[in-house]
Amino acid sequence: MIERLKKVSLPALSAFILFCSYHYGRILGVICFDIRQRTSDNSLVVRNRHQFKWFCLSCRLVSVTAVCCFCAPYVAEIEDPYEWLLQCFRLSASLICGTCIIVVQICYEKELLRMINSFLRLFRRVRRLSSSKRIGFGGKREFFLLLFKFICLVYELYCEVCQLWHLPDLLAWFSTLCEIFLEIGSLMIIHIGFVGYLSVAALYSEVNRFARTELRRQLRSLERPAGCPVGRRQLRIVEYRVDECISAYDEIERVGRTFHRLLELPVLVILLGKIFATTILSYEVIIRAELYPSKIGMWGLVVKSFADVILLTLAVHEAVSSSRMMRRLSLENFPITDHKEWHVKWEMFLSRLNFFEFRVRPLGLFEVSNEVILLFLSSMITYFTYVVQYGIQTNRL
Repeated sequence: MIERLKKVSLPALSAFILFCSYHYGRILGVICFDIRQRTSDNSLVVRNRHQFKWFCLSCRLVSVTAVCCFCAPYVAEIEDPYEWLLQCFRLSASLICGTCIIVVQICYEKELLRMINSFLRLFRRVRRLSSSKRIGFGGKREFFLLLFKFICLVYELYCEVCQLWHLPDLLAWFSTLCEIFLEIGSLMIIHIGFVGYLSVAALYSEVNRFARTELRRQLRSLERPAGCPVGRRQLRIVEYRVDECISAYDEIERVGRTFHRLLELPVLVILLGKIFATTILSYEVIIRAELYPSKIGMWGLVVKSFADVILLTLAVHEAVSSSRMMRRLSLENFPITDHKEWHVKWEMFLSRLNFFEFRVRPLGLFEVSNEVILLFLSSMITYFTYVVQYGIQTNRL
């Protein structure tokens, strides 16, 4: 059994998790396109399905209407200020993100399909650079991040579906189902953002691996003692490989920037909503735990909301740090002897990397990095301490 587990490919498991997540997004109506193999070369390509897209849009519009007609009046009657604030922000975030999904599916459909096809084409192009064949997605870090994200998805679906068991009538069941469909669909935006930034990180990592090993070895082969010139054929081969590597870096940066621009606003809304929901849920669990029969389930929601923020931040950090890795591969690491035109080419490329640095700044407000995790952790610890002290002073704990 242990030997079989050792033979399991982590990139293949990551690809399987992505396959399951893709169909999960199709069920929720967020992903309304097909990913199929092209018959000519068996490569993956994205194709639009107009009928399924309009079916998804119709379901989302029905859900938005039902939530506005049945759920919003119920929220308006809530007397508890913390519960009212939590429900208002949750419904507002779901409606805003649901509207963003509709706008993207209608107005930015061609740009979205072009971007996804660019991702798939980039993966094929990067795999062709290396002589070793790789199957699947990413490596160990990508697998463990995807595994934690998949666990969060399963727990999220379980908590939402459990609301349907003990409803009094059909109208309540229908309105709750529409609310769940809209809320989970809106939360898919942060999951899609996580997968997109992790894909950018995986692309950068594969090109960095090629540059550190195979490209460096080919460049070192040009080092010859005096009187032993390098053949023109070998020069052309190495120059072609250098041009391919530089072009791959440029295209990854362009596709990553396009992805960030498309999902910038909805990811920011969901990210702020997650942080806000984590603070309100933690207050509810600590101060008013007697109102909730399942304390473990409520703490699970707090941890899950916290994990969504952490995983998105880690995916962004992986993408940014992988994009900066190329700077360390300076001209000293690539001995190109007396070929001055290559020196100029590398200097221009490295200066372009410094100028067009891949960063994630939602609406220019702040930069998503590991500092966000530290800030979030310190803020939550301070907040928990304050809530516990408040509960002790008011005799609620």
